[in-house]
Amino acid sequence: MAIVASFYGRVLLNPNEIIFSDSGDGIKNYFTYAYHIRHDSTFTSVEGMNYPYGENYLYTDCHPILANTFKLLSAQAPFFTTHAVGILNLLMILSVFFTFVITYLLLVELKVNRWMSVFFSISITLLAPQIFRMGGHQALSYSVAIPLSWLITLKILKNPRKIYLVLLFLNNIFWMFIHAYLGIIVISFLFSIWLLRLLLDRQRREKLIGYSMLVLAIVLPVILFYAYAALTDTHAGRTNNPSGFFLYNAEFDDVLIPHDKPFGPLLNRWTGGIIKLQWEAWGYMGLFNSLLFIALVIMSLSAIFNKKTKALLKTVFDNRALNISLFASMVVLLFALGIPFKQFPKLLDWLPIFKQFRATGRFVWPFYFAFTSFAAYVFQTKILGIKNKRKRVFGILFLALLLATSYVEGFYYHKRVAESISKTPNLFNEDLLTEEFTESIARINPDDYQAIISFPFYYQGSETYSRPRNDEAVRNSLIFSYHTGIPNVCANLTRTSIEESKRIVQIVTPNYYPKKITNDLPGKKPFLIVKSGNSFTQYEQAIIAKGSPIYKNESFELLHIEFEDLFSDDRSKVINDFQEKLPTLARQDAFYVTRPGSVLYYNSFENTRSDTTFRGRGSFKSIKKGKNIFVEFPPNTFRSDKEYHFSMWMFNGEPDALNSWFRVIVEEFDEANNTWHTTTFFPEQAEVINDNWSLAEGVFSVKDPKNRVYLVSKGKDDSKASLHVDDLLIKEIDVDVYKIDSLDNSLFFNNHRVGLR
Repeated sequence: MAIVASFYGRVLLNPNEIIFSDSGDGIKNYFTYAYHIRHDSTFTSVEGMNYPYGENYLYTDCHPILANTFKLLSAQAPFFTTHAVGILNLLMILSVFFTFVITYLLLVELKVNRWMSVFFSISITLLAPQIFRMGGHQALSYSVAIPLSWLITLKILKNPRKIYLVLLFLNNIFWMFIHAYLGIIVISFLFSIWLLRLLLDRQRREKLIGYSMLVLAIVLPVILFYAYAALTDTHAGRTNNPSGFFLYNAEFDDVLIPHDKPFGPLLNRWTGGIIKLQWEAWGYMGLFNSLLFIALVIMSLSAIFNKKTKALLKTVFDNRALNISLFASMVVLLFALGIPFKQFPKLLDWLPIFKQFRATGRFVWPFYFAFTSFAAYVFQTKILGIKNKRKRVFGILFLALLLATSYVEGFYYHKRVAESISKTPNLFNEDLLTEEFTESIARINPDDYQAIISFPFYYQGSETYSRPRNDEAVRNSLIFSYHTGIPNVCANLTRTSIEESKRIVQIVTPNYYPKKITNDLPGKKPFLIVKSGNSFTQYEQAIIAKGSPIYKNESFELLHIEFEDLFSDDRSKVINDFQEKLPTLARQDAFYVTRPGSVLYYNSFENTRSDTTFRGRGSFKSIKKGKNIFVEFPPNTFRSDKEYHFSMWMFNGEPDALNSWFRVIVEEFDEANNTWHTTTFFPEQAEVINDNWSLAEGVFSVKDPKNRVYLVSKGKDDSKASLHVDDLLIKEIDVDVYKIDSLDNSLFFNNHRVGLR
């Protein structure tokens, strides 16, 4: 209690005055939890983002079981609404405290001396890697989950009483509904223990009922969770091929090498900074535990040839329950390391369910608890086994050094986390809002608006159609959404419906193109624009210009935009503008341009016949994986003092056509120095979407006019989609390009197709 209070006293005394993070996933997770409790009309949907579709609450990291419990209670006790954030903060801090207690009971169950269990439980808890999740992935921060689940399982294996089986079943259900990732990590560890114990038990036939009941308590919660998710999910078309499985795998250095003070910086300096640890896989066990692991590996190799070493190893591995648990955690560790999928990537195609785990590094956590508990048992056994009084003194000194080292390392962990999570006032507490927010919210009548649109426009979720996340824009829009109850069009979620994301991103598409989302909106109420900062795309600026100001300060601006203005047909405006400019326009090649003699490159790909075209009868056709070169420019095509704009239409009408780290790259080759300069763009972030085509575009400049310049695409080697590209245009950014296209009776305007009818 003293340790928890010394680090987290401010949170404990004022839990409802702080949020542990005001950016990224952190603020999103607070928002979905708090908004669900206060505003949502159902228990299975979070309506605060992804308007008008909302999102199934299981996909929003909102602590589903807690959010629904407090939502139910808030009907009778408003305290659970006004103090929802404070309750969540307290639970996360209390998890640290209960990790001490449960780890102590676990060590005692594993036959560690009671006083030794006190000291080792402190060292294990202080270094538990989940502590760092409080600042972002709050639902993953409960370090008590693994030792508690492990302890109940050990109790059942020793004495399969019904009460323990029921308790384990409820425990596993609980963690699945706190966060499915955490639940699966826990259950994969418990299942591995069950499987190894079953295989090694010579009396398993006699104990078949007990083993059957145990596996039901372990596996049934997963089945029930996914059945419930399927029944409550109304959002069709989530990706079945999420990216990132190989991005966040663990390595052995993630569990053996310190990443924080006091040893991390020293080691980094000694090695010249060559050590790169994966944050998602942090599972460092402490200095002496890492040394023990290395020693055991060396001893195991030596035991192959040396009988004495083999005999010594037997004395180390003399606790059957602990041995089984340790090897079970190593099975889970293999998955954390990406084994065997790294060695045989094709396995992911045969077993696609494993693709759902994009951060396998998190699966090091069971190994952390299993090995540190194993180490505690080994150290205390060896020290208590010393008979010689003089040697025992050295043993006690060694134990004191071991524990002191762990405590010092843990001190830096918690000091860092405590400072990080105590910086931000609770933005979901009306009493703590700044004067600007209080004043601006007072000017909003929530009944006047159907949704909030944020600019910069952000959208994260489906991995197929997206817009970059701007932390200021996310924060401001979520604050206004929570305090007014007006839902957000924008989203910062995961695994959203692909079609929903496509329709929402189309909001920033110019209004020369049809927008299917208009058919999904429940009415024609106006929208509230929350404008943050001053950096906007040309398409965002066009929408902002239609809004009427409500409130403005240095940080943000609020605007009112009518439904009819947001979705007005802007074709006539572009056409009239062209007709007015026509007398002053010059002819260049087949186009009218606002400045003749500027760089202008256009390829309609009409020489390449294709069944999949944006315009005409031809298009560039290839495969997504590997490198495709669209055009190569000789030296002295571009100037270094100018900026250029490229745009090309890319087919998005098949699964994973433009996502999964697919890039369009402007490559500049410096032949004299044999170096490449690159500017990278992501087609999945295209703002302009016209049915099954996305306009990939971007601005680039060159470092040296003498260099060759290439426009290429690059896809991952496991990409399976085809690639179709049409109408490639490269021009100077301040030049407008027009052409009357008689084939489809449209106006070509900077590579846009504006219908003349």
